[in-house]
Amino acid sequence: MLTLHLTNGDSAASALARSGLPGDIVSWRDVLHDGPVPPDDDLSVFHHVRAEFLAGRGWSNLLTAITDFEQRDARLDDVTAGDEVVLWFEPDLYDQLQLIQILARFERRAPGERPRITIVPADCYLGLLLPEKFAPLYAARRAITPEDLVHGRVTWRAFTSSTPDELLAVTNRLDREVTARTYISDDLVRLPHLVAALRRQLEEYPDTDAGLSRSERQLCEALSPGAITLGKLFAAHQVMESWVWLGDVSFAWYAERLSDCAHPIVVHTNGSRVIAPLRDTDGRAFWERTVQLTSFGQDVVRARADVVRANGIDRWIGGTHCTQAQYWRWDARTQHTELVPCT
Repeated sequence: MLTLHLTNGDSAASALARSGLPGDIVSWRDVLHDGPVPPDDDLSVFHHVRAEFLAGRGWSNLLTAITDFEQRDARLDDVTAGDEVVLWFEPDLYDQLQLIQILARFERRAPGERPRITIVPADCYLGLLLPEKFAPLYAARRAITPEDLVHGRVTWRAFTSSTPDELLAVTNRLDREVTARTYISDDLVRLPHLVAALRRQLEEYPDTDAGLSRSERQLCEALSPGAITLGKLFAAHQVMESWVWLGDVSFAWYAERLSDCAHPIVVHTNGSRVIAPLRDTDGRAFWERTVQLTSFGQDVVRARADVVRANGIDRWIGGTHCTQAQYWRWDARTQHTELVPCT
């Protein structure tokens, strides 16, 4: 019997490898919260869409990304009914999106062709654990049920939908059905962190107050008291999250989006615009530079101006493409999305 461990990336995979647990390890590398995420019924199309986005941002080479996706998915295809797949995923948005993608993939298989699928009860960040902490989590792993696989498929379909309506409906339904919010609070729950992660994803739509996503608002609010370095700004942003999910390269891109636009919200203290470094360059100087809010940015933070009306929008959130022709806003007070048609 083959044991295949699936986890979120290289940090957790490295820590897991040092634990000495038997089995192979596969890192599920993809920042699904950024860029277009179409349905993956056609894996070749899906691989190319994701790889083109990553390469376009300078986060990966096109061929390297496609090859990584193909090899990763081939490992899933190789496991059979006599094998076990162990899921090692953290509570944050980055991990939970990867988790539903994997669950959806296995749900498509006929029940008799599925491996045994288990999940470790991780109410923690796995990459920070000492090697000896992995064995107890492995011993406490819980069996994923057919119902869990359906939850994964339905949620993945909603996330890759062309509107946020289905994702909101699924999130509200799961909120009623999955009442536990941590593994430790319920010995039977398998997906306790999914609802919070999905709601966090919905908060990435522009808000109804000033057109800022929650990530953008946190960035701006951390700058509101005065200028600080981008490194300190990133650290301040992380503190505002219940579970940290945004990596440094994504954060740098978010800062660039708020700067390299018609009406900048964030600039360097000399007035120049923030441009995120490429992954294969030395970005140390980027994080040491000081940034500040512009006067327009101060108005946006105080809801006296609207960033989308001023700068427009062209952003993918899962399978939803927000453009000036049609986009959605998130109302934090009512916990609903609002369609904004072309005016």
